[in-house]
Amino acid sequence: MAILCRLHTAFGDRYIQAIREALPGEDIREWPDVGNPEDIEIACIFRSPPGFLTPFKNLKLISSTGAGVDTLVLDPEFPRHIPLVRVVDEDFGNRMAEYAATWVMFHHRDLPHFLAAQKESRWAYKTMRSAREVKVGVMGLGQMGAAAAQLLSRIGYDAAGWSRSAKSIEGVTCFSGADGLDAFLARSEIVVNLLPLTDETRGILNAGLFAKMPKGGVVISAGRGAHLVEEDLLAALASGQLRGATLDVFTKEPLPQDHPFWTTPGLFVTPHASSTASLETSVNAFAENVRRYRAGEPLLNVVDLSRGY
Repeated sequence: MAILCRLHTAFGDRYIQAIREALPGEDIREWPDVGNPEDIEIACIFRSPPGFLTPFKNLKLISSTGAGVDTLVLDPEFPRHIPLVRVVDEDFGNRMAEYAATWVMFHHRDLPHFLAAQKESRWAYKTMRSAREVKVGVMGLGQMGAAAAQLLSRIGYDAAGWSRSAKSIEGVTCFSGADGLDAFLARSEIVVNLLPLTDETRGILNAGLFAKMPKGGVVISAGRGAHLVEEDLLAALASGQLRGATLDVFTKEPLPQDHPFWTTPGLFVTPHASSTASLETSVNAFAENVRRYRAGEPLLNVVDLSRGY
């Protein structure tokens, strides 16, 4: 039986080479060179279109190369009877926390003001509030969200977090559930979205949510593109309800060149580059789960399909 790999291209040929070295003796095939689909017993995939896994009738284990699995679990044709595992990387959370902190400080310290002034050769002094006066809220308190909220708190921000279920994080005011969302939004002038994508969170960044934030707020989203109602963000920026936004994820990637996000004042775009699991961690986690599967041992980081993460 064979292993099929459809991998992230960020690491180039090093990724498939590292998997082959970590799993000597395994029949490893790289998409699109599948061979006989009935040979495929294990799939290691980054992203895939709906129905991608349907032809593999003898599939027994599915491994995501990253932490996010929404493109898989929201596929109506996903084989939900087959175990799905994902990568959990401590450094992955740290990198996401760094991204969140970078853009929180960017907007808090109003770098757009100074960048615009420099373009005009204009000396534009402006006073700044201290971090402790700025209320920042992180939506999603999983591995990445918790790391981001803790780092923001350590920097000195008045940090809060919101999650589906109740959490307790030192230095972070935690809200949870539908009842806690309004209070969380009302106190958060900068909102960082790090939620997983589920049926409940799809479209959560919308006009109603923006209206519950303090006027002149900022949204930073590095969760998933489908969290955002794009037209509502553009309208909120145009009206001044939001003064700024940073987006790392989009419903269509790469972001089309004619998309209005590229030229909207106050909106900043990064190319889904907020955080990436290390090559070593991804390969080692996959190889270990292959070993465990072959030995009949419990798998690591199994996804709860009822929750979607």
